[in-house]
Amino acid sequence: MSTREGGPEGGVALAAPMTLAELARLHGGVIDEAARDSLVHRIAPIEAAGEGDLAPFFAYEHAGAARETRAFLLVDATLAKELPEGRRWVHPHAAYALAGLLEAVGGPEARLPSRPAFVGEAARVAETAQVGPGAVILDDAVVGADCVIEPNAVVYGRVRLGARVRVGAGAIVGRPGFGWAFGPGGAVRRMPQLGGVVVEEDVEIGPLCTIDAGTLSPTRLERGVKLDAQVHVAHNVVIGAGTLVAAQSGFAGSTRIGARVFVGGQVGVADHVTVGEGARIAAKAGVIGDIPSGVTVAGYPAVERMRWLRGMARLLRKR
Repeated sequence: MSTREGGPEGGVALAAPMTLAELARLHGGVIDEAARDSLVHRIAPIEAAGEGDLAPFFAYEHAGAARETRAFLLVDATLAKELPEGRRWVHPHAAYALAGLLEAVGGPEARLPSRPAFVGEAARVAETAQVGPGAVILDDAVVGADCVIEPNAVVYGRVRLGARVRVGAGAIVGRPGFGWAFGPGGAVRRMPQLGGVVVEEDVEIGPLCTIDAGTLSPTRLERGVKLDAQVHVAHNVVIGAGTLVAAQSGFAGSTRIGARVFVGGQVGVADHVTVGEGARIAAKAGVIGDIPSGVTVAGYPAVERMRWLRGMARLLRKR
């Protein structure tokens, strides 16, 4: 994708110039009347945008640059009051609209080459699935329609991937979980993990994630879950529909995460904990007890966020 000729570095060109009004008809939102017929040639970050470009404005810290730029602005509705009228495309879901614009610019995703990859004879892989080089799909795995298994990912047996699941490069799904039993004289025996993994439709598993198999029942990622890179999901965990997990977070065995939970980066959740629907967990929090629905927590041990901030303020005053 190239930048528009003569424009500053950065950004991507539209296939053909479009008016802001045309873009709004496709993606929603409200255009300032003075800008409705203005042509957009390119989508660019604010710091690289110029006349004829469209720049996203989603964060208050960029307000100064947004006021100074000559570009048109795709503005999150919560920030509309920060800018004078004239160059705004105000949208209640501005990031979602931007994603739609970039999908159109990028065009259809290139198909992954399917060889060399290993697919077990007893694995069931939908004809519309893509399997990247170096990927391994073992016997008794099921890969649904339109899935993408990126290079060097491994899908073990007893794994069931629903439609449109994406498994990132180097991710491992369905390896036996970390379970050990202790016997006479200190003998240690691995606990077989035979429950497998169920991944429902439209889930994304980021690169280098590990999703462990359950012991007797499956570890489960419900529909629409999105995992960033290097997330670990231990045996018997259930992550509810629509939950988003940032990078390097980990869930110990048998935790239950509700639907539409937001989990920040490097969060740790102890075993057998339940996190309620719609909760939010701040980055680097350590969760060792249940979290009610809709609550935002932070710190270690994770507590309600404002309580944690007050505690930190008292601690810092003592120094």
